[in-house]
Amino acid sequence: MEIAVLGSTGQTGRLVIARALERGHDVLALARRPELVEAPASGKLRAVRADVTDPGSVLAAVEGADVVVSALGITKKQDPAILVEGARQIASAAPRVIWLTSLGMGATEGALGAVNGALLRRVLRHEWEAKGIAGRAVRDAGGTTVHAGPLTNRPHQGDGRLVPARGFKPRRIPPMAPRAGIAALMVAEAESPHFTDADTIALFGTAHSCE
Repeated sequence: MEIAVLGSTGQTGRLVIARALERGHDVLALARRPELVEAPASGKLRAVRADVTDPGSVLAAVEGADVVVSALGITKKQDPAILVEGARQIASAAPRVIWLTSLGMGATEGALGAVNGALLRRVLRHEWEAKGIAGRAVRDAGGTTVHAGPLTNRPHQGDGRLVPARGFKPRRIPPMAPRAGIAALMVAEAESPHFTDADTIALFGTAHSCE
């Protein structure tokens, strides 16, 4: 399988690349500056230019890919429109998209409870609306959105799973999400789709239960 990775120069994107290579897949690392891609040397990895401000580059970059796994994010200095344009272009160009977003927004709004939900909205106010629009664009195109709690760099214990966003009850304490675990779950969903055209939540360890 050929997996294209959007957001390939970020912390989570690099782990998605490593996981996909570990699983034996061919990987296209999509980046505005391909020379910045950091990943294990492998003949199965190609870094290609893809800039959402240049739609033609995105279309050309994902040609031939079986699925796009996105860990695209922005800084507070970047225009949130990058997320929306990235989602729309990838959704229209790729056969399948798996898109990482935040727990507590979009289809999972309210999942963190009133206090934590308000705090998250304040923290992400710069990109809140854009992240919601991007997630809907992916889902409406038949893709999968993965809503994750606060990302950590803790080791992944192999105990993660995706659950449907529908029916998830609010949590007083947000379920943490190790980046390596998120990478493993997204690559697994790319390999064996279980949540096409759906919003999911990533859970780990004792947070497995969605009751």
